[in-house]
Amino acid sequence: MKKILYGIGVVLVALVLGSCTKNDNSTIVYPDPQIIPFLTDYLPMDLLEYFGEENVHFGDMPPRLDGLEFKSQHTYDTTNLDTPYAPQPGQQTPVIHYHKFTQQYIAIAEYLSRSSEEVVTHDIYPVYIIGDDNAFTAYYYETTTTGGSPTHAVIMSGKIGSNGIEDYMYGYKIIRYNEDIPENVYPAGTIFIFRDTDGISEFETWYEEPEE
Repeated sequence: MKKILYGIGVVLVALVLGSCTKNDNSTIVYPDPQIIPFLTDYLPMDLLEYFGEENVHFGDMPPRLDGLEFKSQHTYDTTNLDTPYAPQPGQQTPVIHYHKFTQQYIAIAEYLSRSSEEVVTHDIYPVYIIGDDNAFTAYYYETTTTGGSPTHAVIMSGKIGSNGIEDYMYGYKIIRYNEDIPENVYPAGTIFIFRDTDGISEFETWYEEPEE
């Protein structure tokens, strides 16, 4: 935790951070490209603790992600669920995830994603980016169209390599449900942390611009 607090201080000074957002506020956009929300005030602390301080890459000069496209297959790393039906560490998910970043500013990006089970591409903005050298951490909130329309706090990190994103990790916490909660969904407050199954999320061009 000391490393996280130290890194926070570095980013605070380097990015000249302004006032912080609440943990569950997914609607605030910071118009100044030099002002992004404070990581530990923006995301829930328990999500960061499960994600692991060694996997959070701090810094005010993250690598440029603009135009990067890659895919990942996830393996469960950890969860806060303590039930018989909870996924077990090391259990591989069958879904392939596709990712793309579009970036105008060094610390703010648009993020496009789709899974192998979907035909719709999700467009998320703003996504905030910190890091240094080839290592980055991205974080944001999203509200999905799955059952109950949950809002997630999301964090991902990795290192840009020659063939893909190395040491890629992804985690989220279900903050709340915005519609009637169906049966057989994970409760609000659930946290999942994933790793890429083989340790590298390979570069792959997958996104096609929609026809006008």
